[in-house]
Amino acid sequence: MSWIRSRARRAEQPDERLPDTELLALVKAGLEAFAPGVTEGAELKGNSLLSPHGWAVAVAPPRHGGGRHYDLVALPDVSIQPDVPCFTDCVVAISADPREAADAWVQTAGACLLELLDQRERFADQAGPEHERGVPGWRSIISGAVAFGLDTSENRRMQGALLEANVLHRVSDTFIADLESPFFNGVKVFYGGRPGAMETEVRVNGERHEAASAAMAALNLPEPTAFTAVRYYALLLPLSADGATPSGPATDLDTHHAHDAGCSCGGELDPEHPGFELTLPHLVAELSEEERAKRVQVDTGAMMVADGVGNFLKVRLPIPLEDGRTVVFLVWIYLAAQVIEEFVARVHDGTLPGHRFEGLLCNAVGPWGEEVLRAPVVLEGQPIKREGRVPYCEVVASTHPLLAKVLNDRWPAEFVLGEHDPRLSP
Repeated sequence: MSWIRSRARRAEQPDERLPDTELLALVKAGLEAFAPGVTEGAELKGNSLLSPHGWAVAVAPPRHGGGRHYDLVALPDVSIQPDVPCFTDCVVAISADPREAADAWVQTAGACLLELLDQRERFADQAGPEHERGVPGWRSIISGAVAFGLDTSENRRMQGALLEANVLHRVSDTFIADLESPFFNGVKVFYGGRPGAMETEVRVNGERHEAASAAMAALNLPEPTAFTAVRYYALLLPLSADGATPSGPATDLDTHHAHDAGCSCGGELDPEHPGFELTLPHLVAELSEEERAKRVQVDTGAMMVADGVGNFLKVRLPIPLEDGRTVVFLVWIYLAAQVIEEFVARVHDGTLPGHRFEGLLCNAVGPWGEEVLRAPVVLEGQPIKREGRVPYCEVVASTHPLLAKVLNDRWPAEFVLGEHDPRLSP
């Protein structure tokens, strides 16, 4: 799915360049909000954010631009020595807020990094060499489009226009010969400026590609009525000699999650802290694969927006057992548009912990099944126990009689877990 990213507007910030560590702290927070658990154990050291699972993000010395400009380098597998494969991207805090630059990177190049490591199309699209949006001879990982401008409606219109133009595919013949990395090549597509002075730019491996940029300009993209900047990013991976898909880096995301009966990760339930993850909201699961691909515009693994269906957030639903344990179901909650917008804003400004908001349960849960589907719930943001990690919100109350009982009573383990109780395993 080629989705459109949205952002919350923020107050104007001083036009000063942040120290590398402070910018990377914003990148870390953005990655954690985008993919909860992904920065677990990651450390900020000098000009780098280092994950214990082998990937890193670094700030390169500025080569051009002013104080609002940052060059970021993603290293998917630092174990490959001495020349660690990497891809670069430059971002600009257009409103002078450095969080804007961090978010622009996270939602585009950062999304490609996560998808390269995860390979399940949870963070970015994947396209083969024959795909209508792909690049001939290469496998593509393509982020969604993100816009930063003065008018929300123009942001959306320009995002749609850039995606519809299919720039990467249509100008690919101008830059294929310059894709030199045997690992992955980074390509940024940018369109921005004010009416009458719009700039088109394609960067290949961090450098402006004149022929590709000129070919993009010839596509005659529509102009906005107010200042707008929109961009997306792609990683292009070479195919093997036999045309097979190349293997990914020898690293992983290690985003901790609960398990369902069909979990593909090979993990097992923790006997003392059992949990289950419901992979899709009920309304989305009912769609055909074709309709789902068409409607789902945002899917970060923790948040989903489906056109004409709704806005959904993954949260914790804790159920106490008589034996003292708590079973946690990771479930999807439907949220009104203004509620999910406030949620995103609070994640970024750090005011989510303790905040309560309302939604509707969008999964059939455990032995209660569809009796609790669509039950109203009250959610609460949880304390941030580790710097930069945003934990799942938690269902704390419900006006639905049965769900209120589920939350507040203690239940027999055999009723809730049945044969899935890990304590019963030999």
